[in-house]
Amino acid sequence: MSVDEDVLQVQLASEVAIDLDPAIAKRIEGDTKGAIEILNALADQHPHSVEVLVQLGRTLMEAREFPLAAFRFEEALSKGANTHIAKEAAEAHYLSSDFESATERYGEYLKSEPSDPDSQVRYARLLARLGRTTESINAFVKVGDQASADDCRLIGNLFLAKKLLPQSKHWFKESLRRSDGTSAESLYGLLRVSIAEQNDAETETLILAIEKFKSGFLETTDLANYCADFMRRRRLTDLISRGIDARSMSIKELAAGLIAGSFSPSQNPEMIVSPGPKFSRSDDQEDRITTSAPVEKEIQFTPDQSGENISLAAAFSSPIEKINEVSGASESPIELARVALIDSKYTLALMHARDALKDDSRNSSAWALCSQAHFQLGEIDAAEMTILEAIRHQPMDNEFRIEYLRIARETLPSDRYLQELEKAREIFPDSVEILWELARRYHLIEKMPVTASILYRKVIEVATEDSSIAKQAKIELIKIEKP
Repeated sequence: MSVDEDVLQVQLASEVAIDLDPAIAKRIEGDTKGAIEILNALADQHPHSVEVLVQLGRTLMEAREFPLAAFRFEEALSKGANTHIAKEAAEAHYLSSDFESATERYGEYLKSEPSDPDSQVRYARLLARLGRTTESINAFVKVGDQASADDCRLIGNLFLAKKLLPQSKHWFKESLRRSDGTSAESLYGLLRVSIAEQNDAETETLILAIEKFKSGFLETTDLANYCADFMRRRRLTDLISRGIDARSMSIKELAAGLIAGSFSPSQNPEMIVSPGPKFSRSDDQEDRITTSAPVEKEIQFTPDQSGENISLAAAFSSPIEKINEVSGASESPIELARVALIDSKYTLALMHARDALKDDSRNSSAWALCSQAHFQLGEIDAAEMTILEAIRHQPMDNEFRIEYLRIARETLPSDRYLQELEKAREIFPDSVEILWELARRYHLIEKMPVTASILYRKVIEVATEDSSIAKQAKIELIKIEKP
């Protein structure tokens, strides 16, 4: 049959009135098998009828014949069914465990119906299942508010796989916030982040917190031996003083022996997952430098506790002045904060930056250092507020603006973030970093290759010719322009 004849048959099929009432009546009566027989007969008589194929696909779904339903939906799509049927085809493929086909169809459907959050979430989960990490993250970001506690944990693991530790920590904390109760799995995610950050104090607190909430949990993980060795090394003196022979003990046994006397009200493991310090937007700058945790009248340090070894829980429950006294610092608070950031001692960096703000509440560098420390600690809201303060005091600093955009990517809806990028470009038209981020956004998220091409060319024009970003922009241009 020629192409013209095939098109003519499709046109004729669309003009013929097909009586679907008997099949629909069978479906209403619950006689799915009878409905399928009628629809199969109609499909043989009218092989180009989209309506018949769609009804047959839906009836097969009711009969839990998922592979056959997917086949009929695919037939309907090939004959011109609208994109809504792509969603039904995706669901049929998903229930058939054909995850690659399901992912493809969800992607096609969401291009025309991007405001379907349930489908977007399932699409993001499927991308993660297929190992398409970056695409999955981008999909989840569009519906972050709709993500369940389990989804947040999945996003945390995706960011962790990309070694984006602050973002990973943020989503594990979101998982805890959205859970009905404390989740050992989410605490375990935070533990993996702290190990990657080489933050021993936080790692210790999390190990004990996990075992306190769910004794024996760590024994079921790949980190069981690591955690046991870590606690022997970290708390050997305490174990010996209690007469505990730790050499052959599991992490469950070690934690049980340490938990009995290690947690006091000021070292509650729950504090490690709290949102951290919050800043008001009042005009009184001194009021901004407060912590959300209750402050004790006095804190005692053992001889082996120095400023850099304070646990995260203890840091937020201790008076700032006391912590700074322990550090024995003689340099300026700003310099101390920068050194602490370089050494990945983020809590200590935050304390020093706050000291600088007590001397000068308009010190934009101190506000920026606060923001960086909050961001590394996973306290995204506080990081956003403090970098906005830095920009308020020094609005034409390009580095502060880039810091803000990095945080805004995590906190703002996709359209708002794009607006912030455009606004930043207007203020800093020759900023390579802003141009690059805007180009990537239009290329990968907004799917606007023409606009992205213009921006990539601008990146090449502004950046030095031998820079890595210019070379990457040329590669991206080739990808877009390749026929």
